[in-house]
Amino acid sequence: MNEFKGVYAHLTSEVPDSGRGISILRSILRELSELGVTAVLPLAKDTSSRVSYASNLLPRLFKKIDLVGEVVSTCRDLGMEVHPWVCAFVEKSLKESPVLSEHPSWAFVNSAGEALGALCPSNQEARRFLLSVIEELLSGYEVDGVSLDYVRTPGGLCYCENCVRGFKKVSGRDPRSLRPGSEEWYEWEEWQRENVTAFVREAHDLTRQYGAKLSSYVWTSISRYIVAQDWPAWVRRGYLDFIIPTGYVYSVDVFRKLCQEAKAIAGGIVPVYMCIGIKTSHGFLERPEDVLTYVDVVRRVGLEGFALFSLSSLLPMAPELRGRL
Repeated sequence: MNEFKGVYAHLTSEVPDSGRGISILRSILRELSELGVTAVLPLAKDTSSRVSYASNLLPRLFKKIDLVGEVVSTCRDLGMEVHPWVCAFVEKSLKESPVLSEHPSWAFVNSAGEALGALCPSNQEARRFLLSVIEELLSGYEVDGVSLDYVRTPGGLCYCENCVRGFKKVSGRDPRSLRPGSEEWYEWEEWQRENVTAFVREAHDLTRQYGAKLSSYVWTSISRYIVAQDWPAWVRRGYLDFIIPTGYVYSVDVFRKLCQEAKAIAGGIVPVYMCIGIKTSHGFLERPEDVLTYVDVVRRVGLEGFALFSLSSLLPMAPELRGRL
């Protein structure tokens, strides 16, 4: 199997929303191809539910360019895969989300009773809407797959009316009365995790209908306890074609441990493409040589590839990385 060398691409800062933007986009994609990149993950839906393709469901980031369409067309010519990147449950805020503004009952509610900028994973209407966004991409473009992000809660568990009612129905208990650490509390946590997992299963079934792959950016192994993201279960159950675990740490030793952990959990069931954060909210890699050091760790651990985050941080380093990735 050829090594996966992916790049997450937001593109709003690099590509103007005009006819000139198309030529700039094509030039960027040619540069990535020359760099050795094998797959592009263009942002298709952001955390404010704006999209970069011709959608009938959500407002567009680009009014004059069908960005995903242009990426697919150009990458086909250059021999690169395209896996549009879709931000799922977490939204930037209640006010900025056109989805939550229209459907406030879909909102995630924390233990204090506050509605947050996120969709509740137990809400089947909200899940069906997210699936319709994915299907819009799959039916409209010849993509190789869809890559999920924010497939989790914003933190903790949801206490919306739908969750309280749903858990009561299966357990007979009100989750608001449970003591953290009790056996009943564990059941409540697991019920929440299974709602997130159900969405991944549904997305898997949908992508299979179109002959496409499904992948997801995921946190570390403890994410199942922090944000109800039980990605080891997704792997075991065969819901993903590959995983992109977080590598947003800025110590080579810690990064190596994350790579080893992801490899052990995946257990050879699916390929692991480690995410290397060139520049993130957690820190940054200063030099092209630092990026190459992290890539070397991925290879020495024996993973099948990597995904660089993100394009805007990679481009200034591109001249020095050409032919070296």
